[in-house]
Amino acid sequence: MALSVPRFRPRLFTFAVFLGTMCALAAALTWLCWRLLEQDRQLESQRVQERLEQAADRTASVFESGVGDLDRWLVSPEARRETPPEGVALLAKTEGGVIIRPPGRLLYLPPATPGANTVDRLFSAGEVLEFRERDSAGAAAVFRNLSQSPNPEVRAGALVRLGRNLRKLGRYTEALDVYRRLELAPNVVIEGTPAGLLALSARCSVLESLGRRDALRKEALVMDAGLRTCRWSLPGAVWDFHREQASRWAGTDALTLRERQALALSRAAEWACQLWPHPLDPKGRRILRVDDGPALISWMEAPAGLAAVLAGPERLEWIWKQAYLEKSVHAALVDADGSLLMGSLDKNARQVARRAAAPGLAATLLFTPADVVADHANSNIRRRLLLAGFAVLALVLVSGSYFILRSMARERAVARLQSEFVSAVSHELRTPLTSLRQVSELLVNGRIAREPERRQSYEILFHASRRLQRLVESLLDFGRMEASAFRYRFDQVDLRELVDGVVEDFRGQSAREHVIVLSHAEELPAIRADRDAIAVLLWNLLDNAVKYSPGRPAVWVETKREGQTVYIAVRDRGFGIERGEQDRVFEKFVRGAAAQKSNIQGTGIGLSIARHIVRAHGGDIRLESVPGEGSTFTIAWPAEPRIAPGISNTETTPRDDAKGKGLA
Repeated sequence: MALSVPRFRPRLFTFAVFLGTMCALAAALTWLCWRLLEQDRQLESQRVQERLEQAADRTASVFESGVGDLDRWLVSPEARRETPPEGVALLAKTEGGVIIRPPGRLLYLPPATPGANTVDRLFSAGEVLEFRERDSAGAAAVFRNLSQSPNPEVRAGALVRLGRNLRKLGRYTEALDVYRRLELAPNVVIEGTPAGLLALSARCSVLESLGRRDALRKEALVMDAGLRTCRWSLPGAVWDFHREQASRWAGTDALTLRERQALALSRAAEWACQLWPHPLDPKGRRILRVDDGPALISWMEAPAGLAAVLAGPERLEWIWKQAYLEKSVHAALVDADGSLLMGSLDKNARQVARRAAAPGLAATLLFTPADVVADHANSNIRRRLLLAGFAVLALVLVSGSYFILRSMARERAVARLQSEFVSAVSHELRTPLTSLRQVSELLVNGRIAREPERRQSYEILFHASRRLQRLVESLLDFGRMEASAFRYRFDQVDLRELVDGVVEDFRGQSAREHVIVLSHAEELPAIRADRDAIAVLLWNLLDNAVKYSPGRPAVWVETKREGQTVYIAVRDRGFGIERGEQDRVFEKFVRGAAAQKSNIQGTGIGLSIARHIVRAHGGDIRLESVPGEGSTFTIAWPAEPRIAPGISNTETTPRDDAKGKGLA
């Protein structure tokens, strides 16, 4: 059983190997580009993270150091004798009360822990008359008697209730006098409000009811001034209520920046006072969010009470600015609930957190990149440059592959044409050589005895040798033309005589069965040309016309002159040439599809030689062809032709008379 072995196709294999190699290179290039981009993104992310980490460490360290410096006011005796800087107050709370140093740093002083109220029971009889029996006059009499008590608390409480009942009775003037007496009560607090503040507020309310605007504003200004200068010790809620009332009555301006800082310290002091007598820790810190920003409280339990350092928003802002010197990041201080205390923060950007190392400081430092757009822009620039470099490499790879494939295709085409040319030349050589051999054998063996037959044999030998000579010389001339080594001899040539001679010679040797119709213009000038080269040119055109028009024996040759241009046209009624092939047939080794299909032998260099010759004479050759109707080759050159550059007037290679020589 015979095995069928597949035929190896080296060209297809080479193409497949090349294509696979290029695809592998493209895949490797794409993978390398992706890896480099990914590494660039990772490095950029790592650089941003490291920058944030370093900025966070520096800022947190400086901020904690600035906050820790406040503790020296608690532990250093020398510092206690100094005046704290602006925005800082020292608080001491004992059983005897609250002390703030230096004075004037707060808007209100938090009250001491209130004791049990032991005097309210004395007012029960009057309150029964006032509220249950609706007897304001009887209640006023009861409270008037109690207002004479030597006990300041009883006296003050009775005056408040007496003034209230007088207002119900419409006795406003008496009520104003009662509230004036109440204002003079020293160090008495009624239901968390100092008696003096309560008296001013009540008098303003009476004046408002009476419509006495000027007097109302005057009293309200006094109350507002007392609230702004820490005149009374009172809770923050009471201060806020009376401050709002005074501002409404007097139409005063909003708090100044300094007053807002003092208000923040007052809030912090009030929070600190609530620690005593049972502080959260013996020593600690806390940042609070107050009306106008954060406030810091740093406290320490002492044997006699509680000592604390209060830092308002102004001081904390100064500490923050000392710590926050990094312009490449945004920093923010947030409390335990995540509320922003200081700084700014981009919630959508990556964050680095630093927990404050100070004991009890329930705050966190958060850091984000300051200019995310600039970071991304720098990264995008690098990535664009990287992509541009890879794009250039890809372009070089693609273009190189294209030109290599194109060169391979052209080489394959040239190799195919050369193979066809060698085959055609071999056939062309074999035909005359076969004739020479056969006739020579007949003559040598004496098998041709009669003289007429012998003479005919000599003619066959002559024509075969001439054909062989034309073929060899055409090949040699074509090689010299391709190497730009062919030299022409330019002389004055009678075009009519030259065309007649070539046609006549062609009729006698190659076209005995064809009719060549020759027509000339009335006047043809003598041209400057290489007679032998023009003869080769015409012979090739005539040979093609006869060869590619089988069954149609007529061929037309026409000469004419138009102006300073001379034309020679050779026309046949043969196969014709497709439009897409009309330019390529002048290239070497190229033959029309119709010729190959009809199996007509030829070398494919005849028209290439013709174009070489025409261009060397400064002329042009044109083709007009219709498939199935024939072709017309027209040669045009000036009456005084321009010799092409590099063409010599001399002939360095001896040539035999080439009349009638040509190669299809």
